[in-house]
Amino acid sequence: MPELKTSQHPAQSHLRSDAAGPQLIAWIAAFGLLVVGAWFYFTAHDWTTLYLRDLRVYQSAIDAFAGGDDPYQATSARHAQGLFFTSPPFVWLLYKLAAHSALRPIFGPLLLAANAVSIVAAPVLLSRLLLGPGSGRTALGAAFFFSAFAGAGFFTALVINNGTPLYALIAWGLYLAIRQDRWLWFHLAVALATAFKPFYAAFWIVPLLADTPWGRQWAACALGLAAAALSYIAPMLLAPKLFAAWLHTLVQQTVGEGLLGDNLLGAMLHDPNARHSHLAAYEAQGLLSAILLAAVLMLGRLTRAQRLAGLLLAAVFLNPRASRYDLSFAAIPLLALAADALVQDRSSATVQAAWAIGLAVVMAAFSHNTPADGFLYAGVAVAALYGAMGASYVKPAPAG
Repeated sequence: MPELKTSQHPAQSHLRSDAAGPQLIAWIAAFGLLVVGAWFYFTAHDWTTLYLRDLRVYQSAIDAFAGGDDPYQATSARHAQGLFFTSPPFVWLLYKLAAHSALRPIFGPLLLAANAVSIVAAPVLLSRLLLGPGSGRTALGAAFFFSAFAGAGFFTALVINNGTPLYALIAWGLYLAIRQDRWLWFHLAVALATAFKPFYAAFWIVPLLADTPWGRQWAACALGLAAAALSYIAPMLLAPKLFAAWLHTLVQQTVGEGLLGDNLLGAMLHDPNARHSHLAAYEAQGLLSAILLAAVLMLGRLTRAQRLAGLLLAAVFLNPRASRYDLSFAAIPLLALAADALVQDRSSATVQAAWAIGLAVVMAAFSHNTPADGFLYAGVAVAALYGAMGASYVKPAPAG
């Protein structure tokens, strides 16, 4: 498999260990973000309606299979809080196997444990990669993971979505790729995640564009994408009725009931002041995707760490149905890109703390706790990407 050649951790070559003062400031900022973020989130939401929300959907699918029913069929599946089981046929098969195995009685606790580990592992790994060494930076990144995007991390911790462990696997794979130059686990993680949710395929832009000129990972990316695509093509050809049932359920849940996430698409379709058609909403999301792709193709002047942050940020927002649990994974890349590319003193934990507080305050102050917040979040992501590119023209071009 082609490999990206790295020197001694080039993604963090510009970062240094902090003195005691900046470390303390980072810790204080982290504590403040967690406390204020938790207060803001749990006072603005009826969190009891979110607690284990998605886990109940998955458990209802397991129970439906155990009872001889099909969770795709609205007449037989016991849906939780009006949500349907909309995972693709590959996942449908995994759940059916689990329902008729020894995993059935421990399925819920296993997913709970996986999510508990993931909401710790993902921010720690991303913070170490993108923010730099030191416990203060790691604590700051973890606190921003929970408080950014109006408490997206708290939402993630409550709903127990199966995407959260997948994000943790991607973060772990990326950590091995950057630190040890071993990209195999990243490709496997993205392929598995894409088999669960197709928009995870956007993360293959990371190995393709992390190094300039174009990286040498295209063959591995193509192979991983082909393997993930097979999980959709095989049931479409071999079990067309099952595939059709999945599409019907998915469309009913998303388009029919308007559950289109917290990205620009969901914002436009839920904007009470909008005067546009549904088609205009999809066109706007397509334009956002084009803007993001144009940005990632122009990150060559940034350092490798900044490119990684920009690519991860764009990959999340390329998902038109990105929800809060997706946006939480974009938090640390957003912070790293803003604090690292938009200021001169890139190595200061104090600067990172200031940006973390500023970004969290802006997103909380302008949030309405509705899907319309997607306007704000998409705007912040685009501003960070293009701001970083603009700032690069007033700095010397990086060597790595």
